[in-house]
Amino acid sequence: MLHSVKQIVGRLRASPDAAQGLMRFDPVPQEVVLSGAEAVAGALAEVMPGWGVRQVSGTPSEAGPVTRVTQEEPGRYAYQSWWSNAPLTDLGLAGATCGVVADLVQSYCDARPEVIGLHCGAVEVGGHLLAFTGPFRAGKTTLVTRLAAEPGVRLFCDDVLPVLPDGQGVALGIQPRLRLPLPEGVGAAFRAHVATHLTVQDRRYGYVRADGQAGLGTRAPLAGLIVLRREASGPARLHRMRVADAVAHMIRQNIADPGETEAHYDRLAALGARLFCATLVYSDLEEAVRLVSDLCAAPTLPGRRVQIGPVLPPEPVEAPAVPVDLAQVFCRAAEVSAREIGQDVFLWQMAGRNFFRLNPVAGAVWALLQEPCRGHEIADVLAEVFLGTPQETIADDLSDLLGQMCARGLVAIET
Repeated sequence: MLHSVKQIVGRLRASPDAAQGLMRFDPVPQEVVLSGAEAVAGALAEVMPGWGVRQVSGTPSEAGPVTRVTQEEPGRYAYQSWWSNAPLTDLGLAGATCGVVADLVQSYCDARPEVIGLHCGAVEVGGHLLAFTGPFRAGKTTLVTRLAAEPGVRLFCDDVLPVLPDGQGVALGIQPRLRLPLPEGVGAAFRAHVATHLTVQDRRYGYVRADGQAGLGTRAPLAGLIVLRREASGPARLHRMRVADAVAHMIRQNIADPGETEAHYDRLAALGARLFCATLVYSDLEEAVRLVSDLCAAPTLPGRRVQIGPVLPPEPVEAPAVPVDLAQVFCRAAEVSAREIGQDVFLWQMAGRNFFRLNPVAGAVWALLQEPCRGHEIADVLAEVFLGTPQETIADDLSDLLGQMCARGLVAIET
C-alpha cells in the first residue's frame, strides 16, 4: 500500500478546493467528492440508474453528509465514509463504487426515519415480494441474482430493502454485486449469464445488470421473510419459522435508526405476523431457485406443490473460535469499517456487505484498535473500566473475543 492510513485520511479530508468532482443524487442529501476518481462517477451512473447521478460545480455543503473517494494510483482508490473515522484503501473500481453505494443507501434510510432498512436480498416472484436474509455467507446475493435471471422475476435489492410502515418494500434500483470469481458450485448457465451481464468490475467484485431490475421507488407489499441456511449437502427444503424468531432476525438485520425500542419491536412484530416466514435450507443453488419458484406458484403463499417442514431447532452454534495470544499485535482488518447507526455501532464488511452489531465491550475493543496494539494493552485499559472484574477474567474474555473477531475477518494479527 502506497500510503499510511494517516496520510490517506489527510488526503481524503483535504479542503474542498482539492476536489476534482462533486456529485449529487436526487433521492438523498448525500454528496460525494471525487479526487482523481472520475471513473467512479461513471460507475455510479451505471449501477444505480434512476438516482439522478450528476456531477456539479461548487463545494460540498457543510450541513449534509459527504463521502470522499481519492485515486491512490491508476485503478486503485481510497474511500472515506461519512459514518467512519478511518478510510478503506487499495480498493478497485467496483470496491470503491460499493463503498459509495453503501453510504448512499444509508443516507436514503436516514432521510426517511419511517422506514426499516432490512439487510437482505429481495425479489418479486409470481407477484410475491420475498426478502432473503441469514447469517454471514448464507449466499443471499448469489441467490437473488440467480433468481433475477428467471423470466418474470423482479429484483428489488441484493443488500438493503427499505420497508414502509404499511409493510411495502421499496426498490432502490441498484444492480447486485457479486464477489469474483464465482464459487465452484455455481452452474455453467448462471456462470455464463453473469459473464455476459457484468458491468462495473475489478479483480474482486462485479456488478451484474438484471433484466428484471425494479426501478428506484417501485413498491410492493412484502409477502415473505426467508432465512437462509446453507449446508454442505442435502436437498433444498423449507421449514416453518416462528414469528418471534422472524422478528428477531429483522431486528438484527435492520440498518436504519430504530427509534424508540418498544414501538420498533411492536411494528416488526405486527409485520412478522403478516408474513410467510420460513427457513430455506439448501446446498445446491439451482435446487433453491426451483423451490422458491414453486413456493410462489400460487395466489397465496405457499404454493400447493411445496411441502413445509416443521420448525427447525436453533441453528447450531458455531464452534468457538480459538483464543488468541494477547502478546500479539492486533489491528483492524482491511475493508472493514465501523458505522454508527442511531445509538448502535456496526462493523461493515465490504467483502460480503455484512453488518455485525457490536455489544459495548466489543465496541470498546474496536475503538482501541484504531491503531495497532498488543492484546495485553487492550486488557489493561479494560481493567481500568471494569474495576471489580479480576484481571485474569478480563484477559480470558478478551482472548476469546479477539479470536472470534479474527475468525470473522474483522480483526487481523500483525506479523
